Amino acid sequence: MYTLGEIAKTINAKLVGDTDIEITGIATSLSANQAQLTYINGKKYKQTLINSKAGAVILNNDLLKNCPTNALIVDDVYLAFAKATHLFKKQVVPYQGIHPSVKTNHAKIAPNCTIGKNVVIGNHCTIASNVVIEDNVTIGNDALIQPNVSILQGCSIGNKVVISPGAVIGSEGFGNAQDQQKHWHSIAHLGCVVIGNNVSIGANTTIDRGTIEDTQIHNGVQIDNLVHIAHNVIIGQDSAIAATVTIGGSCMLGKRCMVGGGTTIASHISLVDDIIVTGASTVDRNLFEQGHYTGFTSISKHQKWKRIQVWLLNLDKIAHYLNIKLKKLKEK
Repeated sequence: MYTLGEIAKTINAKLVGDTDIEITGIATSLSANQAQLTYINGKKYKQTLINSKAGAVILNNDLLKNCPTNALIVDDVYLAFAKATHLFKKQVVPYQGIHPSVKTNHAKIAPNCTIGKNVVIGNHCTIASNVVIEDNVTIGNDALIQPNVSILQGCSIGNKVVISPGAVIGSEGFGNAQDQQKHWHSIAHLGCVVIGNNVSIGANTTIDRGTIEDTQIHNGVQIDNLVHIAHNVIIGQDSAIAATVTIGGSCMLGKRCMVGGGTTIASHISLVDDIIVTGASTVDRNLFEQGHYTGFTSISKHQKWKRIQVWLLNLDKIAHYLNIKLKKLKEK
């Protein structure tokens, strides 16, 4: 917990409002309450700012007149937000062995596991050798956690979940802000990973924790080996993700989606239910219509690739135009 004055000093902000108000955490602009801090980066979020219930908002001076609460005024909102996140990051104290507060429910736990405080393990679970489970993790019933898996602080695992060797659940997301000197400042990811029931996670897959809210893997999802799922991603029920797929931050996949091996889905992309993506595709736009999609071209110089892409995307129109011209020539 920090006073708003302490936070302002940390992020080098001008404070307009109550210096002594106590802030307990950071939340999104839509969900933040009177004890939480949020940020607004840009005029397109003006209405969200006006409706905000947050205890304080990090923003630029040009939005101050629209701020209904305490304000922390900065030049670079994203950079200030990055610095503020580290104030609220919970630090894990390294622990060896099984902490006495752990509720194991007679789970089968192999030697050399490390299990932190306040962990709850459901009935009939098996924890294989060299597994690391950090503080405040919950694991449902009938889970199988295979060797060398790491489940990091605060994450939640459902019933009948299988996590294959080497997987990492709750790793830090890749988020950074750059200052005027071009130095990077990491964002501390404050969310967790929530995994539903009957989920299978392949070997050496990594699932990053959310920036503020949780990364979510819904019931029945099947994930192959070596998949990377970035922060804030939501994968809908009964979807299947093949090996070496990369899913960028804040993507949302609907129910029953199938993503072929080697596919890359760019950040902030949404797929509706029942989308199938052919392996090795690149998904760089939202897919709002159910169906089977394929998207890849051979590699070339970037500027040439951009010209080719324009032509490729308009081939239907070009063919239509040429057919009309051809028809007119035949009629002469």
